Amino acid sequence: MTITTFKILKEYKAQYENPIVLELGEKVHLGEEEKQEKWKGWIWAETNANKGWIPIQILEISDDRKTGVVLEPYTAKELTVKEGDIIEKIKPLNGWTWSRNINTANEGWIPDEVIE
Repeated sequence: MTITTFKILKEYKAQYENPIVLELGEKVHLGEEEKQEKWKGWIWAETNANKGWIPIQILEISDDRKTGVVLEPYTAKELTVKEGDIIEKIKPLNGWTWSRNINTANEGWIPDEVIE
């Protein structure tokens, strides 16, 4: 199997030290949806343990749009990368891509704007 790789154009540092992690079936309280066009599709979510941005696509949202049930396991873990790093794109979503750094094997989300 051939792995397609991409170069990082500029450094990106993970923004959250303690990213939200959600399990299948977990209930979350929902806040505002992201308004910036390049980040559309993300919504602020909170649990008793944590809070953070999550993709709307992984939620079954209540009629009043105040709560949601998680449809698949999710982590908001971001990947710190340096200019010139080589990554493998795993899952693109709403202006971000879940990626693997080829050299370190670390995985996480990075914004598409820093990927070649």
